[in-house]
Amino acid sequence: MTVAGLGLPLAPAEPPTGQPAEGIRQHDTHRALVDQAGPRDVPLASQALDAIIVPASRPAANLDQAVTLARAANCRLLILCSHRVRPIQVQELLRERSFKQAIVIDLPDGYHHPLLDFPALRSVRRDLPDACSSYVTDLSTKRNVGLLLARMLGWQRIFFLDDDIRDIAHPDLQSTVSMLGSFPAVGMRVTDYPDNSVVCHAHRVTGASQDVFVTGAALAVDCHADIGFFPDVYNEDWLFFFDDAAHGRLATSGLEVTQLAYEPFADPQRAAWQEFGDVLAEGLYGLLHLGRGVQDANRDYWAKFLEARQSFLEAINERSHLADVDIREQMVLSVKSALGCSAGIKPELCERYVRAWRQDLAEWRRRIARMPATMALDEALEELRLSPATDRHPGWPVQRHPGAVTEHGVRGPVMLPWSGTLKELAERAGGLGNDPAKEPVLTSDYYQG
Repeated sequence: MTVAGLGLPLAPAEPPTGQPAEGIRQHDTHRALVDQAGPRDVPLASQALDAIIVPASRPAANLDQAVTLARAANCRLLILCSHRVRPIQVQELLRERSFKQAIVIDLPDGYHHPLLDFPALRSVRRDLPDACSSYVTDLSTKRNVGLLLARMLGWQRIFFLDDDIRDIAHPDLQSTVSMLGSFPAVGMRVTDYPDNSVVCHAHRVTGASQDVFVTGAALAVDCHADIGFFPDVYNEDWLFFFDDAAHGRLATSGLEVTQLAYEPFADPQRAAWQEFGDVLAEGLYGLLHLGRGVQDANRDYWAKFLEARQSFLEAINERSHLADVDIREQMVLSVKSALGCSAGIKPELCERYVRAWRQDLAEWRRRIARMPATMALDEALEELRLSPATDRHPGWPVQRHPGAVTEHGVRGPVMLPWSGTLKELAERAGGLGNDPAKEPVLTSDYYQG
């Protein structure tokens, strides 16, 4: 048996006790579904990067990595701002760094546009578990806006970069982007702090093996390819490049990056919020491990996968005594929260969601195929009902043309916010006490992105 479209042999599936005999299960790694050809293995022609796109939600200092990379790559930097990042602070950072190729957009609260309308998924959303609306996130919207702007402006090669990602050197960025000559999507792996869902973190800290997958947090995309969109659900990036994975077109450069550490078990409700998206993504990629495709994501399959998911979560709780005592209680609460949400997910809902997603995906591809790729920036922003943020600091010139792009550029040392491992965070937090003069701990809050 081989993975669909990849020709890669599958290891014999021996599901753990309590899981369906058909081999339908939760996998701890999906490496067999990603082409592992690194830049040394692929004949590379130098591929110029058109833009780095950052769906920003954290304070402006977190954009320093993106500015540094954009300067080194001599490419545009598109910063889509919401939540805790303020455009005026972004402008100040760009001015301090003398960076002149940035497009800064303040995404309005509740922003919507007909090009981002997905009616089939909208009809299913009201039936999703209540936990799915526990946190408000516009990450998928910002990434989709980035895709639309890239198509309108004729950008071919873009790199999505989350504002909590660190330790990307320009040669590594260039190597990853140059692989777009062979693949439509190429990712890096976020290994420290590991890029996993809450329950997968729990899986790891209770002694089980747990890998990380390609992520939208550090992802090169060929916008001239038949690209998907990012649905408004957890693991939206897994759905975005699902078809590439299914046909052997998803690759990793084998390069690793880090992200700001955070406490995954701080809020047990976070695991419940992630559960439906985690079930969808793990279930769909589980099909690929079986050599099957999205057409097999029917009610019967989802019934069996949900049974396997329950076994997976219950096994974590059974191993909870292996977790560090300092995190054990919150971890157990988080897994129980996920279990409660998972128990309410019906197989027919998963089937309906996948059908709706595929219906909207087909329409999205028709939509962007008709889209002109030669727009000027002001035309593209007007079409999307957006406008660039402008300087409003006293004494700064205000650009009043509706399509004017604020451009500033890069000078001076790189000052990256501190990040560390979870253990270091805990030790650092314990050492701060009530001394306001101490440096604050910056954490990663993905669900706010």
